[in-house]
Amino acid sequence: MKDLITDLKKQLLDQRTELATNIKNGEESLIRTKEGFLKVEGALEVISIIETKLSEEAKDDTVAEVVGSS
Repeated sequence: MKDLITDLKKQLLDQRTELATNIKNGEESLIRTKEGFLKVEGALEVISIIETKLSEEAKDDTVAEVVGSS
């Protein structure tokens, strides 16, 4: 009976170590994924700003042409 308990304890300790390692690896992976997501979000924000500026410039150019031809 004592050997059974010792073996069970060893198995549980090994399992705990493995699960702790899995959690650590999962957290690291999640952090890298979040960083990648935030970079993409930032890039999309920059593109949106550029598109807005280009649209505003196009409107300004159109207004200038209309006013200039009047």
